[in-house]
Amino acid sequence: MDYREVINKAIAASRINTKYDIELVKDFARIIRDSKNLFTSAEDIDIKNNNGFHLDFAAIERILTRYETVNPLIKSEKVVNKKDNLLASNVYEKIGIVLVLFDGNPYVLLEMIILGLLTHNTMIFSYNGYMRGTNGFILTLVQSILEKEDIDQNVIQLVETMNNEEFFKNFKTINKTFIIGDNMYINNYLKECSTLVQVSGYNNYDLYIENLEHKDVIDKILEQDLNINVYINSDLDFDMEDAIVVSDIDEAISYINYNSSLYSSAIFTKNQENAAKFMKEVNSKNVMVNASPTLEQALDIKEEDLLRRKNLVMPNIYKLDGKRIEV
Repeated sequence: MDYREVINKAIAASRINTKYDIELVKDFARIIRDSKNLFTSAEDIDIKNNNGFHLDFAAIERILTRYETVNPLIKSEKVVNKKDNLLASNVYEKIGIVLVLFDGNPYVLLEMIILGLLTHNTMIFSYNGYMRGTNGFILTLVQSILEKEDIDQNVIQLVETMNNEEFFKNFKTINKTFIIGDNMYINNYLKECSTLVQVSGYNNYDLYIENLEHKDVIDKILEQDLNINVYINSDLDFDMEDAIVVSDIDEAISYINYNSSLYSSAIFTKNQENAAKFMKEVNSKNVMVNASPTLEQALDIKEEDLLRRKNLVMPNIYKLDGKRIEV
């Protein structure tokens, strides 16, 4: 792959002053819904090649409805202060070229594309080919929308590579990097990344079991086709392949804080002190007690994370568009 060509295409696309709109996101959401059967065909090919899983269209619907009615921050004007005949406001600008390194999870690609459209950024998505058919299909759909609106399709690029370090050599061109995956995936690139970087362990979970009172709930959690690291107390008579056996809660917490993606973690216990200890000492963004860690299934990257905030101060007789306020 020619990394320089990918970067140059992103630079050229980013220089075009295209005015995106929420209608672009709505069109993308519509074509995603209309293509439900084709999604199934694409993921079936990935599964046949031992390279994917069945998507939950209810989860896709939650992503789409989350953004269809938002008022993009990049268009907002927020007055924060009026003092001494001055007007102070917050406005948001695009970052520029955003690199997204992700583990091939199509939900990540879908949501980050929408965030890119809302924030006017140029997005380069890099992954290792996992769910190639499904991710390629999502790219085809968004580029069909871009083409219809006469927008440079290179504002959204999807590249397949195992050598993301090559992108880091262009740190002066890439304005921000997002690394989304499990702990091993994040750490593999984090130490090499020289740009502004933000990480997310989205869709990776931890589960510590020291009591089986809610075994029916635990069984349902384990039946899900999700990335769940399971830790089992050695006192329990509960065998599970690939689970890590720990001697006590302290060892479980140490494992989670050191080895996990720190996205969402849960404990099943009857011990109130251990529950409190788990909530206090586990460093995950979401911590559950006697409840599934998968209750939280929202990408913890927000619109603000892809924008640059600018503080403006001007005489309060003017609007931000330069027009004089009638007084």
